[in-house]
Amino acid sequence: MTFATTYSYSDRQIFDLKTLLEAVRFIIVNSILAFIFLFLIVEAFEWAIFSSREEITDQVFDETSWNIKTLI
Repeated sequence: MTFATTYSYSDRQIFDLKTLLEAVRFIIVNSILAFIFLFLIVEAFEWAIFSSREEITDQVFDETSWNIKTLI
């Protein structure tokens, strides 16, 4: 590797504004997705508890992509 092709790491700032905004965006987007996934899990457990208490024997076929059984 010659001197012309090397990169000096002291020339680049590690914590610049672009990197900070990407990190904040990553955290916000993943927090929203985690909240949605948590809501789906709670809803699935709530329905299981409610249907067992009320002795509901209906068969429900959920073929959507958000079905908790297919996500896990």
